[in-house]
Amino acid sequence: MNSALIVGDQGSGLTTFVGLLYTAQVRLGTEAADKFRFHADRDTIQQLEAIYGELGAGRFPERDFDWEQHPLSFALGFRNGGFHPLTGNEDDESGDFGVVRVQVGGISTQEMADLREHDAVLGESTRRLLRSQVIIPLVDATSLPKYSTASRSAPLVRYDHQLAATLELLGRFLAADRNRKARKMHLLFVLTKLDRCTPESIAEWGGSPGPTALWSTADRQKVGWNILERYLPETGHYIAGSLLRDKNSIELPVWYFSGLRTMETGAAPRIVRRSRLPFGGWEPEYPFEEYRALIEHLALLGRRLPRAVEA
Repeated sequence: MNSALIVGDQGSGLTTFVGLLYTAQVRLGTEAADKFRFHADRDTIQQLEAIYGELGAGRFPERDFDWEQHPLSFALGFRNGGFHPLTGNEDDESGDFGVVRVQVGGISTQEMADLREHDAVLGESTRRLLRSQVIIPLVDATSLPKYSTASRSAPLVRYDHQLAATLELLGRFLAADRNRKARKMHLLFVLTKLDRCTPESIAEWGGSPGPTALWSTADRQKVGWNILERYLPETGHYIAGSLLRDKNSIELPVWYFSGLRTMETGAAPRIVRRSRLPFGGWEPEYPFEEYRALIEHLALLGRRLPRAVEA
């Protein structure tokens, strides 16, 4: 089973991100059922449905889930010719659907720092996640101060240090994998809470006007590297150094941008919803195309990458 590890700081939007990832899969599964299928075990569905229900009601999820104890495990099915033609090793097939089994687990950078600094007895799910080739770091856009300020905020400095240490630790786990083909790290950065940033801030990062779905690949790379160099220099230094030393150990990072449209209601902001006509129900206003692209990327990687050798 291929796995993807989500890492983020406390309050970076991990639970909301996972909920939106599921929301996008629900939409794909209804609007493009002839091209896309989604399956998950009962425990995963119960967790996702709880978050999905909150988002669909216009509320932010109130509690964080213990993703280490309850990692998400689901299968994505793509019909050849739908989205992208898929080739490579397959875990399973159902008719003419190529099935990709993905395990997604979340862990905070503080927990990763503790693992790095102290000996610990690791459970099976944690060991599997630490051998993940696909890493999804979350960066809270609201934590990025104006670049013109004299110094970065203390929480951002701490997160930068912890994220760099996390990637270094995961790189060591991959380097020790007995399957040499499974040693390359793929970084899929997600900038969360973009809706709470001003157009001026986005322009300062190098972003173009208009929805992020219209940004070119060059625009995305420029914004990503600017954020790494200006706000997360230790993390950027680790990635650049790894690329320079051995391009076979790490892939150029890919960036996605997420946010939710909200409205002020007095007590707390509420998420703006849209109707899921003609299927019924509601879903939050969010950048669906960003999540669709991320799901496609996960599926392509899942089909292409070899499975890590179990310890």
